[in-house]
Amino acid sequence: MNPLKEVRLILLRELRKNFRSVKGIVLLLISLFGSFGAALLLVKFQAFKRAQIGEEGAAAGIGAEGLKELVHNARIKGLTPIYGEITAKHIADSPEVIFAGLLITIWLTPLLIALLGFDSFAGDVQHRSIRYWTVRTRRGSFFAGKFLGLWTTVSAVTLAIHALIWIVCIVRGEATAAETLSWGVRFWVISLPMSAAWCGVAVLVSSFFRMPMVALLTTFAVYFGLWLVWVIGQATEVEALLYLYPNYYDKLLLSPQLWTAAAGFGACALMSTLCLGGGTFLFSRKDV
Repeated sequence: MNPLKEVRLILLRELRKNFRSVKGIVLLLISLFGSFGAALLLVKFQAFKRAQIGEEGAAAGIGAEGLKELVHNARIKGLTPIYGEITAKHIADSPEVIFAGLLITIWLTPLLIALLGFDSFAGDVQHRSIRYWTVRTRRGSFFAGKFLGLWTTVSAVTLAIHALIWIVCIVRGEATAAETLSWGVRFWVISLPMSAAWCGVAVLVSSFFRMPMVALLTTFAVYFGLWLVWVIGQATEVEALLYLYPNYYDKLLLSPQLWTAAAGFGACALMSTLCLGGGTFLFSRKDV
């Protein structure tokens, strides 16, 4: 069979498994309800902040346009230390609720990936179903299909989360439909390379174990270790340590400069490729 057809076969199997299983459905519902609640809270907070700023502006004799410019400048000032001046000015033009939704997605996606992907291999190994597939498909195709299945599932779930936030944003008048979709789709696409890197790590870890629970705990341990390395890099200002953490690249991917965004995409692609290639190499020599 053609390797691409083998990958497609495993990919479709993973999608059916993830979206039909109790675990997948529960995680999807939790993610959707959680994002809907978070969006409502964000909108409420923005309304409260605008009211407070409006009262202060009225007391100071500042008009509506002056208040808008004041808030915009305050956003640039707050974002500059994190993203740099160029990217901060770019992000400051986006609706705050949409950008806050992106940040929530970036930080919660690793948890979602760990819960969805911990048994990618371990579950099949434990129940011996892996023997059925590895005699019908190449091991490289099997590994790639597992990775793409997890990434596609997570991308679909995060798209649904973002879409709920977009709907709340439009209905509550935080931004126009055109503005919301323009920034919303852009932010969702930006999250995809980082989620691919996390998926690569999760599938790689899962391929080492026969028991799903051990794979889950190890995945969380590896994720925590990557986060700890990032914290140490921030504290010691050793930039090389920051490169090991996939979420670090959001500041590059959000940049309006094409070459900077391309560097962030390339770094995430390299990380996921190394996990995929290394996992395939080790899995091809593993006795299942």
